[in-house]
Amino acid sequence: MVTALYASLLTLWFVFLSMRVIALRGNPMVAFLILGASPDDMLERAVRAHGNLAEYAPIMLILLYLLESLHSESLTQSTIHVLGGTFLLGRLMHGMCFGFMKSSMPLRIGGTMLTLFPLMGAAILLLTLVV
Repeated sequence: MVTALYASLLTLWFVFLSMRVIALRGNPMVAFLILGASPDDMLERAVRAHGNLAEYAPIMLILLYLLESLHSESLTQSTIHVLGGTFLLGRLMHGMCFGFMKSSMPLRIGGTMLTLFPLMGAAILLLTLVV
């Protein structure tokens, strides 16, 4: 059920980023999510934050599910939580940077690293368990 937790949390973040894009496109029902930003300046960044999550999250969720389903004695739920939690934190950082700020290199770089490292770690761990 670890994968279900991270699938749920990532989906909530995805919906929030979706609503931000909708707000920046001018929908008055979610205008409160503009948060003082100029729609012209932020729309492209918000679209990329949303799209970037849509590109990375499915791969990570598949890896987490496969790791969780192996039931290996050498693999604990804590390991899967570390991978999922780190990935979630990375996606939150990256989404905040792109979706809500004009620029924040520490958030962007940190978010990217906290996305790529768990992806690589999960892939390598999965390889060691199936080979």
